[in-house]
Amino acid sequence: MSGYGAGIRRGEMAADRFTQIANALFRDPRISFKAKGIFGLVSTHRDGWRVTLLELGRCGPDGRGAVRSGLAELEAFGYLTREQVMSRWVV
Repeated sequence: MSGYGAGIRRGEMAADRFTQIANALFRDPRISFKAKGIFGLVSTHRDGWRVTLLELGRCGPDGRGAVRSGLAELEAFGYLTREQVMSRWVV
């Protein structure tokens, strides 16, 4: 694992079989479907999972730019916080 990336902080998962996400995010009309999907993908990982913007961009066909704008949207409305680690922005 590289020195870049942020650790996810979340509760225990039921043996990695499903993910629970509060309905508020999915019902928030300010949030695009793109951002909701990114949030859903990120939420499937365990505590401590580390990821970069580039790695998230490789998870789908939309690329890094779409991921960047989706993350910015989630951050703007308080669904995501990011920390700068080793001079790079990470999720």
